[in-house]
Amino acid sequence: MIRYVEHNRIDRSKWDKCIDASEHGNIFVCSWYLDTVAGPWEALVFNDYDAVFPIAPAAKFGLNYLYQPFFTRYFGVYSKSRVTAEVTTSFLNNIPEKFRYMEFCFHESQSINGSGFELKEKVFQELDLSLPYEKLHSGFKDNGKRSIKKAVKSAHIIKEGITGSEVVDLFKKTKGNELEVFDTEDYKKLVSLMNNCTEQGFSESFGIYSEKGELSAAAFFMRYRNRYVFLKSGLTDEGKNNGHMYLIFDTFLRKHAESGYILDFGGSSVASVARFYKNFGAKDCVYLQVKKNKLPTLVKWLKSLKK
Repeated sequence: MIRYVEHNRIDRSKWDKCIDASEHGNIFVCSWYLDTVAGPWEALVFNDYDAVFPIAPAAKFGLNYLYQPFFTRYFGVYSKSRVTAEVTTSFLNNIPEKFRYMEFCFHESQSINGSGFELKEKVFQELDLSLPYEKLHSGFKDNGKRSIKKAVKSAHIIKEGITGSEVVDLFKKTKGNELEVFDTEDYKKLVSLMNNCTEQGFSESFGIYSEKGELSAAAFFMRYRNRYVFLKSGLTDEGKNNGHMYLIFDTFLRKHAESGYILDFGGSSVASVARFYKNFGAKDCVYLQVKKNKLPTLVKWLKSLKK
């Protein structure tokens, strides 16, 4: 039986054992990760945590809805057994009726049957690091190879193990100011997430410093099982002009070549971002965004005006 479990009633020990036992368990749905970024997340649970499905609830103007939190890519169903389209659909159909709007994503291994849900394909990029570095390098695009050479020639110091705060501060000063997507609370969650990853030994980070000792590029990676996930970076104009982010990824690939890990680039459906990742030979992976809108007609109309 699938039952709805509120935040403070979730057995985190059983939850994480289910995630660990799941073929496609990933860092985004570990209980400590969700506690950090998703606020009072809740769940659908089958039997005694034989299968689980996290959800992130919120409310606005008295209307309950489900969303995909920042710093997570997807949720989905995680089970000790194989997850079929019938299983994922069954979980979706057991979401309480009080949630009038939902928009979140499923793991790339999962599909959905049935009607009533809008489905949209999204992509991220990944690279298998089983090969020797020379083989990985042969798969780089010419633009990537040129950028790495340019970065090596520029004056720099590469440092491993920089703090999450340093990475976030650099992002805020550069790309963050342009995007204006994250608020103060989001940045606090991001730093806390990075600190939690570091404390548990689940992270790697790299920074490049200019000849003057100024941080020009930084990147933070999270590890879970056989997968590293690129979480966030920062890049100054100097770092961009000198190809320093290319050099950071090249340094990472040199270190982990022949490791058997997968480098998950965090991914993007944005063509320019995906193109950067593909300079290293990364391949697209497709996953599904699920959307359902049962809002009152007036609310739907007001929502459409904001687009």
